[in-house]
Amino acid sequence: MKNIFNYSLIVIFLFIVIFLGLVFFNEKNRDDDNFSNSLSMESASEQILLGSSLYLENCASCHGNKLQGQPKWNIEKDSDGHNYAPPLNGIGHTWHHNQEYLFNIIRYGFKKMDPNYKGKMMGNEDLTDDEIWSILAYVKFIWPDSIKDKYESMNKN
Repeated sequence: MKNIFNYSLIVIFLFIVIFLGLVFFNEKNRDDDNFSNSLSMESASEQILLGSSLYLENCASCHGNKLQGQPKWNIEKDSDGHNYAPPLNGIGHTWHHNQEYLFNIIRYGFKKMDPNYKGKMMGNEDLTDDEIWSILAYVKFIWPDSIKDKYESMNKN
């Protein structure tokens, strides 16, 4: 628990530093034409910071505090016969799915797609839509640039 708390503090500190850096950079280089762009960058930073916090509260217990997933996620089942939680950091298959699919997995789990599903990813209907989008923004922020590029090209439509 202490390890997750320490990691949370580090992640929050890094996001604050990034956020302040973006604000300082945008204030220094701002003119009337790009003012709206700086606001959207600030808003995106706030969304990622919120997503990080929500992820640690709602997802890290299964998917890991570094989005690393559980060992053997793709080769074994757990003692209950369920899949282990996959990594969300770009190593696993998460980036193969479009935003709406990922949103629905977080909101409803797999039970929406399969009423007989008995696994552990049951979803979280207590999160607001904005909170789910923030979690997804954080997850995508963590992905390596090569995965982000592939994801963007796959989801242009």
